[in-house]
Amino acid sequence: MVAAMLGWLVSFGWRRVPALALRWPAQKAGLAAGIVAALIYSLLAGFAVPAQRTLYMLMVAAAAMLSGRIVAASRILALALLVVLIWDPWSVLAAGFWLSFGAVGALLYVGSARVGEAVGWRDKLHGWGVVQWAATLASLPILLLVFQQFSLVSPLANAVAIPVVSFIVTPLALLGALIPWWPILALAHRVLAWLMLFLDYCATWPVWVAPAVPKRVTMPEWNGYA
Repeated sequence: MVAAMLGWLVSFGWRRVPALALRWPAQKAGLAAGIVAALIYSLLAGFAVPAQRTLYMLMVAAAAMLSGRIVAASRILALALLVVLIWDPWSVLAAGFWLSFGAVGALLYVGSARVGEAVGWRDKLHGWGVVQWAATLASLPILLLVFQQFSLVSPLANAVAIPVVSFIVTPLALLGALIPWWPILALAHRVLAWLMLFLDYCATWPVWVAPAVPKRVTMPEWNGYA
């Protein structure tokens, strides 16, 4: 989202300067600015595996657009996976690695099947529900394997929290960082506080706990005495 915002701003301004537009196309300038913004944001976020995946997917997609090639979304995800493994082979031991790539893979699979469908409000609502369940079902085996539990209300919590944080809280926080006007950050704080009340309510719902695999029992070492 940060890359798209900055890329659009740079592309919009680039077109208004004839000398720059003649030297380099505005679309390519916006792509380059978006990649730089994504890199800076990923570093500020700690450069965790989900941030790396997003950054590398953006870099592969931008490289394909700059070179005039059409690359399938699955290949972009696979190339990002390759770069993550080359950069940090031990990342496969982190739950975030499997959750991130598994969820995105499921979303790409579901999204590719809906390309070309109608875009009425019923279709959008249905697509929104399909996306939530696809991400939930893709992450369910990993959550049960790593944490031995799964929240039954997580699809509803994600369906509310993801759009609120993505389209309201985060843009307001970024805007408040750029424009030192306290009502912007106050509004972001208020929306986040309302969201936390809803998530606290969701946390009271039951959790599906899977039976854990019993640990191996080892015999104590023989100390030489009978």
